[in-house]
Amino acid sequence: MTLNRILLIGGTGNLGTLILKHLLASPSNFTVSVLSRRSANTSHYPAAVKIVQVDDDYPPDQLTPAFSDTDVVISAISMMGMHHQPKFIDACVAAKVKRYIPTEFGLEDLPQWLLDLRPMFKTKHDVRDYLVSKESAGLSWTCVCCNVFFEMGIESGFFQFYWAQKRAVLLNDGELQWPATTLDTVAIAVVRVIEKEELTANKILLIQDFMTSQKEVLNEIEQRTGKWEVQKRELGPWLDEAKEKTRNGQNEELSKLTFAVAREAGDWAKREEYANALLDLPTKPFKKAIEQALEAH
Repeated sequence: MTLNRILLIGGTGNLGTLILKHLLASPSNFTVSVLSRRSANTSHYPAAVKIVQVDDDYPPDQLTPAFSDTDVVISAISMMGMHHQPKFIDACVAAKVKRYIPTEFGLEDLPQWLLDLRPMFKTKHDVRDYLVSKESAGLSWTCVCCNVFFEMGIESGFFQFYWAQKRAVLLNDGELQWPATTLDTVAIAVVRVIEKEELTANKILLIQDFMTSQKEVLNEIEQRTGKWEVQKRELGPWLDEAKEKTRNGQNEELSKLTFAVAREAGDWAKREEYANALLDLPTKPFKKAIEQALEAH
């Protein structure tokens, strides 16, 4: 089969804009459309992109015709919209779409305690299972997991660096390394999945730019911004505290739960699902990625 007609959902987000950029730049000459909510501004899309509009709640009776004449649907919808994905998948089956790439792009391992405490990861888990159940209906799928978005992790406090206070919380000694991936590399990987359609069907693919650690990132930050206040915490008590606060409704603790899992991912290059070579994926070295991430500082 040939995957040429691509429809992107979430084309205005941090990742979606980059996916769109690389789809349009691909030598495969894809026909590219974006799905847009009627309330959204579409004036910024390039002329080469077809805009398909539906009501803001993505009604199923509008999704199926919107997905007609489409080979691949890519969901780059935000975390807040992940619950719409079963509707997208049903519409793909009804419209005879060949491949669905879900909003994944993060953790691969989803421990039960995380599913219990973070509903969005339960949704992510259920979407994986739902896609497997639709293989017999002719819909293939590919999940691209990057563990963490590197530049967003630095800026948002996800890596436990709090810019307003110039304060860092290092877990254990801060030296444990974990996989990290830049947004641009993730976007390229999504396009390569389509270009290598037969090799990537019905798989969870792990990608990374490099391995890094809290301490390595903090050293680079301090070289550019001066010394930070450093608090060292043991992982176990820190995580137990975050879990308890989450159970009590303190949602600002949710990202700590995710980071606790991300930092334990290990070296994905040793995993069977590691796909950098399969995708011929160009990667960024740590030094270049950190320089770009810290340009504003």
